Amino acid sequence: MFDVEVPVLVVGGGGCGLAASVFLSDVGVRHLVVERRESTSVLPRAHYLNQRTMEVFRQHGVADDVYGISCPLPNMSEIAWRTSLGGDGPADGRELHRMEAFGGGGTAGPYAAHSTGPSTNLPQHRLEPLLRRHSERRASGSLLFHHQMEEFTQDEHGVVARVTDRSTGEVGTVRARYLLGADGGRGVGDALGIRMDGAGGGFTIISVHFSADLSRWWSDPVLMTHIFGLDGEVSVLVASGPDWGAASQEWALHFRVPPGTAAGGLDADTITGRVRELLKLPADLGIRIHHVSEYRPEAVVARSFRSGRVFLAGDAAHRQPPAAGGGLNTAIQDVHNLAWKLGAVLEGRAGDVLLDSYEAERLPVARRNVGWAMGCLLNYGSLFAALGMAHGKPEATEASIRELLADTPMGETRRSVVREVFGTQRIEYQAHDIELGHHYASGAVVADGTPPPPRDPWGAVHHPTTRPGHRLPHVWLRDGDARRSTHDLVPGDGGFLLLTGPLGEGWAAAAKKAAADHGVAITVVPVGGEPGAAGHRDTEGAWTGVRGVDDDGAVLVRPDQHVAWRSVRGSRRADHELGEVLDTVLGRSGAANGGC
Repeated sequence: MFDVEVPVLVVGGGGCGLAASVFLSDVGVRHLVVERRESTSVLPRAHYLNQRTMEVFRQHGVADDVYGISCPLPNMSEIAWRTSLGGDGPADGRELHRMEAFGGGGTAGPYAAHSTGPSTNLPQHRLEPLLRRHSERRASGSLLFHHQMEEFTQDEHGVVARVTDRSTGEVGTVRARYLLGADGGRGVGDALGIRMDGAGGGFTIISVHFSADLSRWWSDPVLMTHIFGLDGEVSVLVASGPDWGAASQEWALHFRVPPGTAAGGLDADTITGRVRELLKLPADLGIRIHHVSEYRPEAVVARSFRSGRVFLAGDAAHRQPPAAGGGLNTAIQDVHNLAWKLGAVLEGRAGDVLLDSYEAERLPVARRNVGWAMGCLLNYGSLFAALGMAHGKPEATEASIRELLADTPMGETRRSVVREVFGTQRIEYQAHDIELGHHYASGAVVADGTPPPPRDPWGAVHHPTTRPGHRLPHVWLRDGDARRSTHDLVPGDGGFLLLTGPLGEGWAAAAKKAAADHGVAITVVPVGGEPGAAGHRDTEGAWTGVRGVDDDGAVLVRPDQHVAWRSVRGSRRADHELGEVLDTVLGRSGAANGGC
């Protein structure tokens, strides 16, 4: 029998729970992670890490390790659609379309301008061990794998959970001030009675993780190839490393099982045959099956992300189809939002209302991301129609594809139409603003009454802004001979950042007083343009173009790199004004938080 008491209990040791552990450690919160599995995931299912997630990892010292083993951008800058991978028939191995993706090729400019680092690709079975190492390095003994939370109760003082060591059968008790459900929707949300709204689960996807030498059919810039078979079957093949491009040794193949159809045998021989059949690989090519799994895609969001002292994050709070790759990214950004708030409340620097802002901020983002993913998935219906694919009618599908590929006037017309239709799928693979442009319309922010920037209906064009609730724009500044991003100025330990102009001395003095009065750390960085000036220099004028304040104004940035408040100009009552802002943001004044 064991009895443990910690400020925060994290249930679930997948990507979401492990990231939460890293972030909680960095803001000084003791915690315990309970994970029912013996170890981290063996499945490569989630793999895409967008720029916002990599910015978060950079802030917490994880990004360099991820980039060290993840897919370089030149090996993931395109997506392809083909009739098959191999095969020797007249319509086999034909490319139907290719698209630049993830900030590669012609899309590179905005991606590079707006963020500290590129998006990347690292399958879940490689990311989770990396996060586990970072977690253990920060808080040795805080991870309990092969332990399962059986039940919990909560009251106004905290949470009491019953936990079983699955190796020994020993049952213990964990007492915590707060519980974070990052268990993938496997019990915490159900125990709270929180319903999920949405749709999905109508079909099954089989995922096969295998090794094979596919270099003769693979193009280095391509990360994923969609196979639209002549028999009407659709599958997706993803390079999974550990080397990349054509040198990839491992692959993940995902294919759909239609509603009402049994998944069939999942033994190695059956699955190997299915891989050969779908990709049209030769019989003498060696294939080694590592793992086979199945799941039912959903597009659902919890009605609430908080119930008393319990919070939901990741798949426990929202689940989306794999299209657009937002699931794991949204999860990591959930706990990035929550960790600093838990730290502030547990240390007595903030009121409990700050924790209410987690749901107010993250639930709308989850709805937006899940809805976007569903839109990307539904758009494939347009692609199928353009190709003339008729499910269950292989002869008609093959005839349509042959006409499409024929060297005839009609073939040329149809190919032109197909290019136009396939181009609409950029909502999935060039969704730059969807990944960076989310903002918090209410919560731990103080509105300034300005309208939000326009949102591109295609999700591509991003408009950086310091409007409260938005992510701090990334701009390179000069600090002596060094180049630093505005993001690098936001500490990872739960402190705030105040960016001032060259005439912002009044705000700097006010920040010193506010920090002392509120017990919070505030890093003050003046940004000017003159050589030799104190602080950082905006040598290229990029910060001046997006800062949204005058030379005597200021921008207050939260620990999660979102803008909390800004003042266009200086103030004779700077001490009072900044103090009131911190009271509101930290939920200490009882004042209603501003909406945007």
